[in-house]
Amino acid sequence: MTKKNRRCGLVHMLQGEAMSTKRFFFTANLEYGTDSMESFIQMIEKKLDRLIRDKSIRFFMKVAVNELVVNAVEHGYNKNSGKVSVHLWTENNSVCLEVSDFGKGVRKELLNLERVAESYDDLTERGWGLPILNKVSSSFRITTNKPTGTVISLTMII
Repeated sequence: MTKKNRRCGLVHMLQGEAMSTKRFFFTANLEYGTDSMESFIQMIEKKLDRLIRDKSIRFFMKVAVNELVVNAVEHGYNKNSGKVSVHLWTENNSVCLEVSDFGKGVRKELLNLERVAESYDDLTERGWGLPILNKVSSSFRITTNKPTGTVISLTMII
């Protein structure tokens, strides 16, 4: 069974539930720093509230959604508008998140996912989102979204 729900120009799709797997797809054309971006994130957070019982895992996944959606528009599209897709699913004892854009892509060689704060001053700099998500997730992967853009995937055990 497929269900579509249109709100605020956003599309939310729920696909059939086979076994214990639940899949949710969210796609929107977002503009940096606007209400549409906030509404998109809040819609996904509401689904997380119903999907994940563990408060700490739910909090982490909300932080991850916020960080990755904002990064997609801020860096992928240089703060211009662009299409962002979020795929969220549960599988066995895990919750998985995949955020993709069709922007300029990321040069993985410039990322330091193993970054460590050595002083307080290090913590006042930007650029901690992906290293933190990498550290606290069960799996973390950055790939190219063909033909352009980036896909960031992460998994948490629930």
